[in-house]
Amino acid sequence: MSSLPASRHHDMSHRHTVQTATTPSAAPTVPPGPQSRTPMADPDRKGRHMDALDPFFQRELLRDRLKRAREQAGLTQREVATALDWSPSKVIRIENGKNRVSPSDVRILIQHYGAGQEEQETLIAMGRAARLPSWWEPWRTVATPNFLTYLTYETSAPIIRNFEPNLIPGLLQTEEYASHLLKGLEETQDKAEALLQLRLERQARVLRPDGPSMWFIIDESALRRTVGNEAVMRRQLENLVQLNEVENVHIMYVPFSAGIYPLFRSPYVVFEFPEQDYDLVSYVESPDGEVLFSEKAPGRSGQRAPSDYLEAFWETERGAARELPARILDLPAV
Repeated sequence: MSSLPASRHHDMSHRHTVQTATTPSAAPTVPPGPQSRTPMADPDRKGRHMDALDPFFQRELLRDRLKRAREQAGLTQREVATALDWSPSKVIRIENGKNRVSPSDVRILIQHYGAGQEEQETLIAMGRAARLPSWWEPWRTVATPNFLTYLTYETSAPIIRNFEPNLIPGLLQTEEYASHLLKGLEETQDKAEALLQLRLERQARVLRPDGPSMWFIIDESALRRTVGNEAVMRRQLENLVQLNEVENVHIMYVPFSAGIYPLFRSPYVVFEFPEQDYDLVSYVESPDGEVLFSEKAPGRSGQRAPSDYLEAFWETERGAARELPARILDLPAV
């Protein structure tokens, strides 16, 4: 079987953010009309993104910011507890995320640490947002805990890099492709339908004008594997070509002719948070389930760190990956 045509590879790191977004529907997801282009340094981008952070991620971010403020003030947890007449365990639970801290406690802590007014208001607002339910709560009974945490990062990260060796990435799937796929994987029709609605909701939340910058690398196997039928696959491939025109969506593929390349056997996602000065997080799928870990807490001994997956993605992008060609529409059925 011949490879897909390889077009000239370009460094994708300087592409910019889209003005017009796509949303999922019963038809393939297609961006409307020609795209106007603006620099990624959109002055409103950071503010809009902070407002959209998932409450779970707000709690993680608030925990880190409070701990950093305490350390910058030169105080220990015990000193803070003594000064505020709190138990030491309360300060510990706040900083390790075991307790949902109230806005009033955030104000007390941040004032005690001597933070400025702007920092106080930012963290108090973050504390309020952190107490809200996450958008994915209706799907808690059908998705794994690790995947729910994954959704938190997916709808909070300003940069997402996703490698897929076998299937079209979930964020790029048409509704009919996703429907055929989930019906083939799940044990009940009800669960498949619930997960389909979750997938469409993910797309609606992430594929937005002020959404993250998203880089996808897809192995040719995923492009040639028929899900549904030939017509479903043709519309799915058309959807990829259309989405690749969106400025904050960057899709590449690795042709069969590239041979072996770094970490090509399992799907993985890397979430980057440079605007929030937050940890690098990766999500890896395997036959045994999903693994989600951060640079600070890489998991079990011998587990690759998120930076290893990020470097593998970059190396694949620089070497094995190619731009997605419009001629992909001529791909013959498998």
